[in-house]
Amino acid sequence: MDGFTNKDGKEGIMKVKKFGCVNFLALGVLLLMCTSTFATTPFEEFGVVRQRCSVCHKLDQQGRVEVIEETRKTPEEWIVVTDRMIRINGAPIPDKDFFPVIKELSQHLILTPTEMAEVAYLNSDENSQYREVPKDKTEERIFTACVRCHTYGKIRSHRKTREQWVENMQMHLGYYPTAVPQMREMDWPKEAMALADPLAEMLPMDTPEWRNWMQNRKDADISGEWKAAGFQPGMGYYEGTYNFKANPQKGQDEYWVEKEVRYFNGTTLKLAGEGTLYGEYHLRYALAPTPLTGRIEGVFDLDAASMGFGGKWWTVVQDTNAYGNEELYKADGSPRVFAVFPQTLKADGSDQILTLVGVNLPANLSAGDIGFSNADMTVKGISAENGTWQLSLSAPGTAAIGPAGLNVKGVACDESVIVYNKLDGIKIFPALGRARVSSGAAYPPHGVQFVARGVSFGADGQPDTADDLILDAVDAKWWLEEEKTRDNDDDLKYLQTAVINGLYTPVTTYGPIETRFQRREGVGLIAIGASFSDDGKEFKGRSLLGVTDPDFITHIK
Repeated sequence: MDGFTNKDGKEGIMKVKKFGCVNFLALGVLLLMCTSTFATTPFEEFGVVRQRCSVCHKLDQQGRVEVIEETRKTPEEWIVVTDRMIRINGAPIPDKDFFPVIKELSQHLILTPTEMAEVAYLNSDENSQYREVPKDKTEERIFTACVRCHTYGKIRSHRKTREQWVENMQMHLGYYPTAVPQMREMDWPKEAMALADPLAEMLPMDTPEWRNWMQNRKDADISGEWKAAGFQPGMGYYEGTYNFKANPQKGQDEYWVEKEVRYFNGTTLKLAGEGTLYGEYHLRYALAPTPLTGRIEGVFDLDAASMGFGGKWWTVVQDTNAYGNEELYKADGSPRVFAVFPQTLKADGSDQILTLVGVNLPANLSAGDIGFSNADMTVKGISAENGTWQLSLSAPGTAAIGPAGLNVKGVACDESVIVYNKLDGIKIFPALGRARVSSGAAYPPHGVQFVARGVSFGADGQPDTADDLILDAVDAKWWLEEEKTRDNDDDLKYLQTAVINGLYTPVTTYGPIETRFQRREGVGLIAIGASFSDDGKEFKGRSLLGVTDPDFITHIK
């Protein structure tokens, strides 16, 4: 008490009491300030993210859930990251909370529709890596250091602070140190760290566009009927309907899904399952198997301008075997034509049928309400069937060759058709397909769906030039042939199987084959060919087909 009190100690006691009171009040103010600051996170205290992730990720001094709120991702990348947290870091997330965590993360830390459109091809293109080409020197550096293991689209599926881009590089060194010897022709740690600034500038966490979109984003309810149209290789064009019904027992933004599809070849399918809307505009669904299909999953993103979903569905088992590219719009939405089938017309003066698929099309639509940017094209008649419109029209030989925009009076329409004068060849897509052999029930084979499309060489009459026109798919005949790469090349002998409607599925299994040269596995490089006849002429196309080992990476479905 010396230095504080008089000889009887009373003053000292008073001073201590005052000092304690002041400090107590100051502490209370500080706690209130901290509470107020920490309340800035969008994640509720008793929400599933705070409950399951806060074992490691605490609130920082800015009131954010540390690390988590320094990055934005697609739902698919949130799935990858969350799964890694469970497997490697022991995150206490039981199965029942796995997708609720993904949903809450996607609600607040998601890409904008514009950002998502740049990487949506990862979910809709089974050969996505072949479309990725660096545009400048910086992207060349990223491709050299990163794209040998990842697609560029995976990298662009993330938006991070600079600190998190640095931490991402450090994570690779800790979790995947083999990256260093794999990239031994460069000083990979140095080069990777040097990319932190360019990546943070190109793919920043915080942008005015993201903040503006989040502030103006509206809660979405997709309940009700939607009109759909799409194309499935090997089956052709189709139209149909979805019915979404809220599933409150499972949670908010959860739906029962019913789908009915009518193919133009006469086939009808009815499917049912469940779906989730992530972040108000990512639709992901799973439909139960039918006698004609396996389990189907769909990945669709909402176009904020047109308020329609676009994306892809595919069968899960042998997941590249069957797929469809599809669009869907609310049946009671504003009038719109969103699909036109077929997408090519021949300029020969013959009568042709063009199908329009849309929503809320006027009941009294007439031939005079339809026009094309190509003035020589004539609509002769129009009729309704199964909720679609069929146009009877002709394109004379004088019609301009190339795209022709479609106009419908009083109806939104961004569709066009390609006008051509003659078929000059066919082209097989993809140019290089990758299939995987089986390794038992846990690792089924992955096939490749090839598509043969007509080609018109355009005004210059020369192949593989800028004015080439890629036309509708043709009903081709298919075969396999050897792609000789070495002496004793016997790949075809072990990879030969029937190709039906362009679909190739390996029949060999993983492991050495006793009768094969050097006991090689049932893998290799072969070629696939197709032919199609038109006007007495036969056209042929050829693509490469690589058959490789099973996919031993666990995929989260």
